[in-house]
Amino acid sequence: MIKEIYQHTDLEWRLTQIPDSAACRGVYFNMLDERAAAFGPEIQRQYRDLFKLVSFNAIRLYPIKDYLTRMVTLAAIKFGPPNVHRGLFEIQEAAWPSWRKTLVGRATFAVLGSDFDAVLRVMGGAVSKSLNHGSCKISSTTPGNYLARFTEQYVYIEHAMAGALTGVARACGVNVTLDVQLRDPFNGDVQIHVLPKQVAVA
Repeated sequence: MIKEIYQHTDLEWRLTQIPDSAACRGVYFNMLDERAAAFGPEIQRQYRDLFKLVSFNAIRLYPIKDYLTRMVTLAAIKFGPPNVHRGLFEIQEAAWPSWRKTLVGRATFAVLGSDFDAVLRVMGGAVSKSLNHGSCKISSTTPGNYLARFTEQYVYIEHAMAGALTGVARACGVNVTLDVQLRDPFNGDVQIHVLPKQVAVA
């Protein structure tokens, strides 16, 4: 499968560009196994057959190359190699709403409520603290508009990170549109535009 994935993505090249020292916390790895389970027993079985180790220490750092390979492979298993990029978006889009259901997630939303502005800022800080490289800085530009600036982000900004931001909005009951502007494959901005809530017609 990996050769077919290489044909439809830049993963083969991308892995050569990522420093061996770049790492992310195990919570992200655990999330992938959870997403595989959510896709159904057969998807999870295929994922686990390929990656024997699927349970990680949530706060320990593990190679980002491994995480990226696992996420792209899961997307290919579920959506097919030609649709990997859409799969990356959907995997990450579901991550935040799923996290909201955890003990920590429920506690966080109990404090912040569904305040999209506050949750976005927490997300930016959480992303930066969960990696040993790069950063994610989220700022408000004008009312209802935000800028998420990613530096040294080796996971696909235009697919995975855009999906994650969409998932945050969905968890907060907000509809958004995104405008992704890459400076290069690992650095870029995502402009977030909050859509007005539709008024129900009596």
